[in-house]
This record gives sequence, C-alpha cells and structure tokens, in this order.
Amino acid sequence: MKVFLTIARLIVGSLFIVSGLIKCNDTIGFSYKLNDYFAADVLGLEFLIPYSLILAVVICVVEIVLGVAVIFGFKSKLTTTLILLMMLFFTWLTWYTSSCLEAQEIASKLGESFDKNCVTDCGCFGDALKLTPKESFYKDLFLLIFTIPLFVFAFKGMIPKNKPKQDVFYITASLLLILVFGVFVIGWWFTLIFSALLYGLVYLVKRQTDNEWFSLLVVYIISLGFTWYCLQNLPLKDFRAYKIDSNILENMSMPENAPKAIVDYHWKFNVNGSEQVLTTRGSYPEVEGGEFVSVETEEIEAGYEIPILDFSIEREGQDFTEAILNEDNVLMIVMYNLAKSEAEGLTTLKSITDDATKKGYKVVGITASNIESQQEIANAYNLNFDFYFCDEKALKTVIRSNPGVLKLKQGTIIQKLHWNDIDDLSFD
Repeated sequence: MKVFLTIARLIVGSLFIVSGLIKCNDTIGFSYKLNDYFAADVLGLEFLIPYSLILAVVICVVEIVLGVAVIFGFKSKLTTTLILLMMLFFTWLTWYTSSCLEAQEIASKLGESFDKNCVTDCGCFGDALKLTPKESFYKDLFLLIFTIPLFVFAFKGMIPKNKPKQDVFYITASLLLILVFGVFVIGWWFTLIFSALLYGLVYLVKRQTDNEWFSLLVVYIISLGFTWYCLQNLPLKDFRAYKIDSNILENMSMPENAPKAIVDYHWKFNVNGSEQVLTTRGSYPEVEGGEFVSVETEEIEAGYEIPILDFSIEREGQDFTEAILNEDNVLMIVMYNLAKSEAEGLTTLKSITDDATKKGYKVVGITASNIESQQEIANAYNLNFDFYFCDEKALKTVIRSNPGVLKLKQGTIIQKLHWNDIDDLSFD
C-alpha cells in the first residue's frame, strides 16, 4: 500500500502542478472557457460570467498549491479533501460535456433539434494539449483511481508530512514526471524549471520552520505572482496558431500533401426483412435486393486540421484578409470589443500608430464592434487609422490583450505585444 500511495501522490501532485501552471500562463484563455460553460444554453450560470477571471485565477493557483502540498505531505487531510472535491466536480463536468456532444450527434442523425449548446473542449490543459471531452473524462477517471485512496488514507494518518530524505525522493521523482509530461508531451521546459525552483524554495523554507501554512503561503504567492505577470503582459508561452514567427495565411490554408482523415462508412440495408451492415471507405455498396436504411460514419484516423479557421479582415461587406496580410509591413491593433478595451491602453495607441504610419506601415484596427463604436473611439482618442471587422472569438484567440498590438510582415507575426509593453515595439 505504501508503494501505491507514493505513486498516487507523485502522479496527482505532478499533474496538478503542470495543469495549474499551464492555465496560470493563460488565465484569460481559461476564463473564456469558463464563460462557455456559464452560458445560458450550457449550464445556465450567467451570473458567474463577471467573475470568470477571478475564478480562473483562483482555480489555477489552487491547483499548483494542492499539487505541491500533496508532494510534500502538507495538511494531507485538507489537501486530499480539496483535490477529491475538485476531481469529482471536473469528472462530472467532462462527463456532462461528453454526454452533451453525444446527444447532439444523435439528434443530428435523427434530424431532430437540440436546444443545448455543447462545449467541445474542456480546457483542462489550455491550448497546450487539446483533449476531447471524452478523453478528458477518461483522464479524470484515471486520476480518481489515485485521488480516492489518497483521501481515505490521509484520514487514516498514512500520509504524514515528509521527512527531509523523503522530500529529496519526492522532489526528484516528481521532477522526472514533470519532465515527461510537461516537457516531452506538452513541449514546455518552463514547467520543469518553475517546478524545480518552487520545490527548492519550499524545501529551504521547510527546513527553517515547521509551519506548513507558511510553506504553502510561499507557493501561493509565487504562483499568484506568475499569474499576475502573464495577465499584465502576455502568456509566457503561446500555444496558439498566432504565436510569433507563425504565418497567419499559411495557418489558414491546407498544405498540398496534408494527410486526409480516414473514415469508415457503415451502410445499413434491409435485405429480405433482415438487417445487413456493410462498411466501405466512402463508396456506396451495391446490395442485391437490399433497401437502403441509413449510413453512419466512424473516423478511424484524423486528418490534418487547419490551425486557423475563423480569422478574416472585412469592411463594408468586402474581404481584405489576403490583401492586408500580403502587405510588407502591417501594424495590427486588435480590440475585440471596444466597449471593454482598457482606456489606459487606448491612450497609448495614438503616438505609436502615427509613428508607424510615418515609417511606411499600414496600420489597421481589427474589432468585432460596430461602426458607431469604431467612430466613437476614433474620435475620442484621435486615432488616424481604418477599422476592420473580425469575429470576436477569433480576436480573443489572436492576442490576450484589449487592445493588443501585432507587427506583421507578409502575414508573419514579427512582434506581439500587450498594451502594457507598447514601448517595446520596434520599427526596424
């Protein structure tokens, strides 16, 4: 049982740290996902939408704190109780999401209406690792296998605070797991670096005091500080298709030799009163004396998915996407919702956009707000550039800042800045 508890603590603690750190990196993105769940046609919790960012920060930071706590054996009863409650909730949520999608698919096949909106991605690991709701549900079930025994045996006094030698073992083993998952799977070395520094600091603090709350407070402050830094700037690691050095036009197109999806078609026929199912890779089968009943598709192997599907630059009903993205030098000001744009950020735009224009850049404002709002903002802040329209959800994906600034060269993102960092913009 000791071996199992050790493995359980390492797996649960390490995954909680990596999961929390990835979401702390992009807390705004996680808050958008919470808004999807809070929507009236999903969970009907619209009253929580104004608090989604606060909730996102709390959830992310608490994940890291609980992960560290279970690794070091801090407050094991409270820690395992909170972990179990979180896992039960998220397991229910992923089951609900998966069931919603299945019900939606069945209704579609039957030609029936479906009055619920389904969230297609739970956001467990942000944009770093996309899991379907069903995959997320199985992942949560897997973690429950370890979480429930941890909870039970913590209350039996079998998970005491580590001794110094145990700390060394748990830190080393946990860092190896984080190396595998955070670096080899996710592809982010910072997960390992952050965890190593955090573990080292907690180890030193623990040697100076027996107060477990003080050690956890240190974890909380550091995790919150990292979250705040990413909120005030941009995510330290950009996992989206709009990261620096990526080309928007290329990410909107299908490569010539891109692998196609392999799909099985299950054709159902009525042959002399009995049901017969034939499977092909698309062609309609010839069945002598058979009456076609229905067909179902099953994806055997996923094909290439175009990274960007919903980005466009429009004005007065005309599409300017390719024309603008093919320009040599473009300064793109992204403001997904002008009414929600930071006033302090808007005041910084006048000087940098005027400077960009003088240096030969085409300056464009991209927003989902209407023409009246565009004109109002332009007049209020004396902005001398044209506004174009794009879908709000797409713009929220482009940059986690409102306003945010992108410098492009023939569709390739050269610089990407939060309005707080506008002084770092260069026109070389």
